[in-house]
This record gives sequence, C-alpha cells and structure tokens, in this order.
Amino acid sequence: MPSRDARRAPRYPAATDEVLARWFSAGIAVRRLVVAFCVVVVVVALCIRYPDAFRDANDTARANASLDLIDRTVGAGNSVFPDQRLLVEARGLIPEHDTFSVAIGASQPGWTDLTASSGELFLRSFLLPRRLDPAARWIVCLGCDRSSYPGADVVWEGDAGLSILRRAT
Repeated sequence: MPSRDARRAPRYPAATDEVLARWFSAGIAVRRLVVAFCVVVVVVALCIRYPDAFRDANDTARANASLDLIDRTVGAGNSVFPDQRLLVEARGLIPEHDTFSVAIGASQPGWTDLTASSGELFLRSFLLPRRLDPAARWIVCLGCDRSSYPGADVVWEGDAGLSILRRAT
C-alpha cells in the first residue's frame, strides 16, 4: 500500500499526523506564536485580576446603594459645603422661577478648600432652573456680612456661617 504522501500532488505540503509539526510548518509560525502568547497572557490576567475587579465593583455598588436620598441628591456638594442642609434648604425655599445671588465672606471653621472658590459655581448648577442674579431677592450667604443686606430677613441659618436671606420686595 502506498504511503499517504505518495497519493498527494507535489504542490501540497506533506500530510503529517503531528499537529505541532503541521502548525509550525507554515510560514506564519511566528505570528501564530505571538497570537497564542497574547491569548495566554489575557486568559491568565483574567483569571488573576477578574475576581478582584469584580469584588471592587460590588463594593462600590454596595456603597452607592447605601447612600440615602439626600446624599444622592447633593452628590459632589459634600466636598464643597460643610453642611449639606444649606443645599437642601436652598432648593426648598427658593422658588424655581426666582433668582438668587451668592455672597461669600471670610472663610469659616469647617469650610473645605472648595467652599469659597467653588461654592457659587456649584450652587449655580445645583439650583437650576433658578438663575444667578446679583440683584436677586434670595441670597445664599456663605460667611457673608449680613449687615451688607439691610432689610433682608434670615430665612434659614446653619453652622459654619451658612445662611439663606430674603430681601423684602
């Protein structure tokens, strides 16, 4: 009986039973090795890193789920204002169609580095659709001098020099 290779046309490579010999016999053996190496590296990385990444994602999801409604609403304001009640009260007291101004005074104990520098910017976006207007009836006072606003009533007062004033109309 003739060998298996004897029946094949000469233009075809010799048949071999050894898979590795066939795999390396082509001219693209180096490319195949690179692809195989990359696949092995990815599989090993997934096996090692995936459990930790999955655990971290679960921990983050649990932390977010444990936040109450106020923490979710205020969000980044926790790093700007020492008392989140100011934000909740301002949103509740100032009508949506009205305007407000922000008066920033000297830094108070309990303020973060962001209170004086970013307080107005944060309030501008947090209190939307209310608009910022220097001559507004509502004044969000961040350690301001209240005597600068004669006739303005203190509507809400919190800690660390935070308050909300309303000018008479």
